[in-house]
Amino acid sequence: MAPILRGLLVFVLALSVLLLPASRPLETGVRLDPSVLSAGEGASMKQEIDSMIGEMSLKEKVGQMFMVGFQNGEEPAYEINRQIRTLIRKEKAGGVILFDRNIHSPSGVGRLTNQLQQLALLDSSRIPLLISIDQEGGKVARMREGVTQFPGAMALGATEDPRLSYRVGRVTGSELRAMGIHMNLAPVLDVNNNPSNPIIGVRSFSSNPDQVARMGLAQIRGYHDGQVLTAVKHFPGHGDTSVDTHVNLPAIPHSLERLNQVELVPFKRVLDQTDAVMSAHITFPKLVETPGLPGTLSKKVLTGLLRERLGFAGVIMTDDLEMGAIVEHFGPEEAAVRAVKAGADILLVSHNLDHQQASMAAVRQAVKKGEISEERIDQSLRRILRLKLKRTGGVSIAGKPLVPVSQVKERVGTKEHAAVARRVAQEALTLVQDREQRVPLDRKQVEDVLLISPEGTEKLGRSLTSRGFSVREVAFDSDAREVGEVIAEARQADVVIIGTQADTPAQTRLIRTLEARGIPVIALGLDTPYEVSTLPDQTTYLALYSTGELSLEAAADALAGRLTPRGDLPVDIPGAHDRGSEEEQ
Repeated sequence: MAPILRGLLVFVLALSVLLLPASRPLETGVRLDPSVLSAGEGASMKQEIDSMIGEMSLKEKVGQMFMVGFQNGEEPAYEINRQIRTLIRKEKAGGVILFDRNIHSPSGVGRLTNQLQQLALLDSSRIPLLISIDQEGGKVARMREGVTQFPGAMALGATEDPRLSYRVGRVTGSELRAMGIHMNLAPVLDVNNNPSNPIIGVRSFSSNPDQVARMGLAQIRGYHDGQVLTAVKHFPGHGDTSVDTHVNLPAIPHSLERLNQVELVPFKRVLDQTDAVMSAHITFPKLVETPGLPGTLSKKVLTGLLRERLGFAGVIMTDDLEMGAIVEHFGPEEAAVRAVKAGADILLVSHNLDHQQASMAAVRQAVKKGEISEERIDQSLRRILRLKLKRTGGVSIAGKPLVPVSQVKERVGTKEHAAVARRVAQEALTLVQDREQRVPLDRKQVEDVLLISPEGTEKLGRSLTSRGFSVREVAFDSDAREVGEVIAEARQADVVIIGTQADTPAQTRLIRTLEARGIPVIALGLDTPYEVSTLPDQTTYLALYSTGELSLEAAADALAGRLTPRGDLPVDIPGAHDRGSEEEQ
């Protein structure tokens, strides 16, 4: 292996190792040559990469194409275990994805990522791992304790402020990098134009492609300045589906012309900025003739559309090949081979060791049998190695694979970062309808508040109480007895505040019943705001887009008159409201 590149890919400066008392030092004897770091990605870098590839075994090459997770049955997997040791040392896996099962604390994550890197760097291939996570914010956040918690993308869309989207990316990125995580599988660039979408929803910035593009591009730049790589998803678009790909295989019947007008707009705008694109487990019958073949496994989608037609030169990554949309229709071995043939560079297999090893073995066997050329493997490998050498915010994975754990606490979950999250929650609040002008609450007329919510009741009640209101919390499911009890309680209240979500129709029925009996209701939208179309016109609807504590506190401030909701509706609601503020409508 070329000594200069080996040094670049393997070792941190001696000082970096000395700053890691929790990590045993690497014994390599190869020096890091800083001049290579300043060489950029020119001809010399290409020669070094080609030299390295020429000395790698097939197992090492294929291993670099897999990003794997590890688990411990029903128990947490906070430490290196047999599964991940086998995948890195024996199978030569080049990437690791972390889930909440691997997360104990920010410092614990820093120690874990260092241990994982040392496991890889002490192996014969000596190539640092690409470590990733899904930390979108809002509903999808693998880390929740000790880090800055942001509302999701739809809340950002409601702010209509790309500067805030940038700041969220930069803060999240800087915290992830401090813990040794190099890539966030974000932002979501799906255009949420299907109110019944069960999996995207508030993970999308908007139902407007241009707005998704603006906010997504700003967030990518923020992640990069925070020293973290990005993988936008889910190409070519998951917003117009009504089936969860974790469970089964949805279809989008649109033509390429329609995709170009809507779903592909955000992706086309960011392809020269993002580091990777994650594919969707969705069938596109107008694009792919093979019935039931998802985009993830389609050469027409990954190579023909993304690589050739749109000109994407970066890394193509699959969504998890263990999701229901894949495993219910293809085995792990077949899916892995098909994905490589389709044009995927990194295959994500997140859970089961048997599936992971079978997938890797299947790709190696396909090469040996001539189904996949070794040159095709080398093409992906070049992209992956360039990604590990790419400097983001001045730092590359190869140049700094390890992190100083002692500094994690002072760099993660800071007060300054929390202030950014609080501003997002406040700016996102959207007063979608308020015909009776119930917001803010009139303290002269409102003394007793009845609070009902599927989530966050205690936090919201505490926030309202601290702002001077007398609050009673009532549990509610959906049976007739409980409806009668709630109505009896509501008659004694001056106003009823009900949290609503897309999957809580019982709340909607209750609101209609209360309003019909003359009991005023303020609905707080804790998810996508589409249910407002089913509510009475007189019901006040305040969209939070989140159940996070900062969003609930912002709602309490708005109800108390301390904060004026300024958010704009980021999605069109059929038959009810168009995008924009209430005043604009």
